[in-house]
Amino acid sequence: MASREGGETLVSYLSANLGSTDQAIRLILSILLGYPLAFFHRSALYGKSPKLQHLYFAFCGLTLCWFNFGWNVGHSVANILIIYVMLILIGGTAASVALGIIINMTYLIVAYIFTATDGYDIKWSIPHCVLTLRLIGLVYDVYDGHRKVETLTPDQKATALDTLPSLLEVLGHSYYFGGFLVGPQFPMRKYLDFVHGAYSNPATGGPPASVTTGLLRGFMGVVYLLVYHIADTYVPGDYMVTDAFGYMPLWRKLLYIAIWGKFVLYKYVACWLMSEGTCIVSGLTYNGKDKNGNPRFDGCANIKIRKYEWGATFQDIIDSFNLNTNLWMAKYVYKRLKFLGNREISQIVTLAFLSVWHGLHTGYMANFTFEFIVMKCEKDITSIVQKSSTLTKLTEITVLKPFIFVAKKLFMLTFLGYPLVGFVLLTFDRWWKVYSSVYFMGHIIFLSWPIVHLILKATVLKKSVIENGYTDTRIKSE
Repeated sequence: MASREGGETLVSYLSANLGSTDQAIRLILSILLGYPLAFFHRSALYGKSPKLQHLYFAFCGLTLCWFNFGWNVGHSVANILIIYVMLILIGGTAASVALGIIINMTYLIVAYIFTATDGYDIKWSIPHCVLTLRLIGLVYDVYDGHRKVETLTPDQKATALDTLPSLLEVLGHSYYFGGFLVGPQFPMRKYLDFVHGAYSNPATGGPPASVTTGLLRGFMGVVYLLVYHIADTYVPGDYMVTDAFGYMPLWRKLLYIAIWGKFVLYKYVACWLMSEGTCIVSGLTYNGKDKNGNPRFDGCANIKIRKYEWGATFQDIIDSFNLNTNLWMAKYVYKRLKFLGNREISQIVTLAFLSVWHGLHTGYMANFTFEFIVMKCEKDITSIVQKSSTLTKLTEITVLKPFIFVAKKLFMLTFLGYPLVGFVLLTFDRWWKVYSSVYFMGHIIFLSWPIVHLILKATVLKKSVIENGYTDTRIKSE
């Protein structure tokens, strides 16, 4: 396994027998190797010299990166060194924040330009996009540490760094094996607390009792990976660009997109759960105690499984999926745009940043643009229902609740898969062909909502406002 060339290696054997690519097998093996690495850290290094732990994490991460991407590991090293030198020179200033964003995003965009193909390939740009957010977060945290405390929000105070971490600390944080390849994101402050033993078991002084929780989380990730592999055999995304798909009746196309959209995200869920499991086993994810006094280990959770599986609205999916990235975007992008004075503009800028961070393919922009439109529509409809006593009473009728849930779930699944067509198929010719084959139904439904909303406000909603005896300031202002 030490050789990166072809031949009868474990990687080539598994890829041939599992019908996957060498790159995918290497990635999964690297994530799973995090478990023995975490157990070794628990047994031999936990509570020992922080410098020794930083060295261990940096060495493990660099080795796994080399195992996956060869000498392209040099890109992450170079990016880290550039940012660290910048922090030495001007860290803690507004200029460092601007320059840090420019340097990190430029390096990432150039990486996408040189590595992008028409498909989704596992290349060094994948962990580099994780590193990009980690380094931008570091620059912001150092900046917050040099601001007046009274100007900071509570979440900024929790991660602010009043002194620049050492290069060894930055390397350990960047290459920590549980989060370097596919996340999760966690701030430097949390990493330093972990290394210095802040999350130790109070009864023993050793690592927290998190092994069982971590292994269960990792097992769930393996289950999701198996389900995805089976589902992808029967409802592959590439089928949607074939002529056979084009000849299907419209209802079958929409059903196919709904089923495909349900399972295509499982590959991400699987990787996140397996990676989170290694973080939990290490003890990094300690997140205080619950109401019963039991320790919580959800400090790096990237998915809320129950809500994700049982949610019936698009907001449920957003609140349960890719949590760490969403929290990062909220903290370091959306909330920093408060000076714009407009939430929707801040949302648009944040989604644009998120789109570019994912890649330069048009499918990403199509996906996040549609997501913004869908969420705007859902919020408007939710507001209408809440402000209508008749509709509210209707939704509270016990016998109707199961039917309402099923209807909402089917609608959500159909139009969850719809924007994912662009996110997964990536290139314009491929996702445009699929949308054309379903007559742009999703676009027609959601883009026509503003007109429908105006009509409702001028008729039904206006009457409802008068009958209920209150003024909807949102409706008036619009």
